[in-house]
Amino acid sequence: MIIFVYFIIIASVLSYIDSKKRVIPDRIILPAFAVLVILKWWDADLSVYDLYAVLIVLVIFIIPVILNMAFGGGDLRFGAFCALFVGLPQVGYFIIFSGLIHLVILAALKKKSYGFAPAMSIAAILSYTIGKL
Repeated sequence: MIIFVYFIIIASVLSYIDSKKRVIPDRIILPAFAVLVILKWWDADLSVYDLYAVLIVLVIFIIPVILNMAFGGGDLRFGAFCALFVGLPQVGYFIIFSGLIHLVILAALKKKSYGFAPAMSIAAILSYTIGKL
């Protein structure tokens, strides 16, 4: 439960910052990632499969970075943070929901570009919840 609450706090802060400034600060995401690793280890919920989830997201999310598609390193790091949170069984849901939710946000706001952290945050919470059902 502490991991879930921790994720919601960090995701909320970063989603707000990303929606306002279009940046995900390293001074927040890097320590947050380290704390999440510690919390998962302490809860005996950390496994090599979490690393696989992170690697899958990094490989998939690096494509828009390489293609310079308004997707930056902060989004990449936050995606890895979310993947660590949801784990391997739910990482596919996370990736699909992230894209779909982002499209819904863009359509609702009638914008061509918007921070990706809010969509990833919602997608991670949905994916995590599906895994707990």
